[in-house]
Amino acid sequence: MRKVLFSFLILPLLIVSPAAALTTSDCFDCHSDDSLTKTVGEREVSLYIDEEIYSRSVHGDMDCTDCHEDLADVEDEHDESVEPVECANCHDDTAEEMSPSVHTGRSGGSGSGLPRCADCHGKHSILPRNDRRSMVFDLNVPATCCACHASTEAASESGPSPSNVCGEYEDGMHGIVLIRSGLIFSAVCNDCHGSHDIRSKSDPSSRVADGNVNATCSSCHTGIVDVFAGSIHGKRLAEGSGDAPICTSCHSSHATERAMDASFLVTVTDRCSECHPEEADTFRDTYHGQVTGMGYAEAAQCPDCHGAHDILPGDDPASRVYPDNLPATCGNCHAGANESFTQYLPHADYHDADRFPQLYYVYLAMVVLLFGVFFFFGIHTLLWFIRAYIEEKGKRA
Repeated sequence: MRKVLFSFLILPLLIVSPAAALTTSDCFDCHSDDSLTKTVGEREVSLYIDEEIYSRSVHGDMDCTDCHEDLADVEDEHDESVEPVECANCHDDTAEEMSPSVHTGRSGGSGSGLPRCADCHGKHSILPRNDRRSMVFDLNVPATCCACHASTEAASESGPSPSNVCGEYEDGMHGIVLIRSGLIFSAVCNDCHGSHDIRSKSDPSSRVADGNVNATCSSCHTGIVDVFAGSIHGKRLAEGSGDAPICTSCHSSHATERAMDASFLVTVTDRCSECHPEEADTFRDTYHGQVTGMGYAEAAQCPDCHGAHDILPGDDPASRVYPDNLPATCGNCHAGANESFTQYLPHADYHDADRFPQLYYVYLAMVVLLFGVFFFFGIHTLLWFIRAYIEEKGKRA
């Protein structure tokens, strides 16, 4: 009797209960084979997954079907094609943050050719960011980003000309400190551009938009940015002036130079001339400017007199070029400089009669004298030649 009763109770359960769903162990029965591949287009793609690496990943305690949801009801083998994994199903906050990004379009799935989550984080080997083997560990970020951004065909952020941003970064100070020295406190791509909310430079909300660059740089260079904010440039920027310089106006975005290197110092005048062409032209006419133009970095340049980040108007008592401060400013190079020494005019324009009348009229007098001398002796030489010719012709006759 009990056997009959047991059959009536258990048999219906066996009939209606589905077979067990795929487990991670079931998946590795096939995917632990390193020869397992499939053909996508003309490429042969490996389907091999290292079980040990997967177990150490951040998803190692999850079942495969937690991500591959379309296989949740599969009882045995599945079709070769599976639906793309939607990372946003779990990481909805990150997906929302990424929605306005220039990378939006394939946040885990397929489609437009934009990067997927796996392109930056990996697939089955995703490790915490602080793990030095992680693709998004600071030391590895440039290589991860350059997998897509290494092309020299990409347009530069500062203009339409092609720019090898990865090569520039590697040769710049940030890249040298990070890649060659291994110091992970140096800036990497996501420190400036963001991690998920990466926006175009033309987007006002972008971390690298002109209005936000200084705030972005201040995350590392706090002291310098604070000093800059008190300068004439910083004040004009705070007032909303469209032509006020920002960090990247003087320092390159990716090929960031060491400011104390001679290769940078000899280019300072050219950088300042982008906004101050007249002052640069008058400076180049001076001894300092001409020696600098010959590549001699020790000669005084714009920041030696005006300052670098703390530039103030000449009528500000705190300015380095305020009359009372000039002896100390000039004395940095010329020991013993006094008030008479500071009467030197580094930006005198001898073409400007209103501002520099003495120079203008001396210049005018010298020009008149020069042309007068050449004119007089030119006529003299011509007449002498004619006379000599006539005398020589008379002797021959």
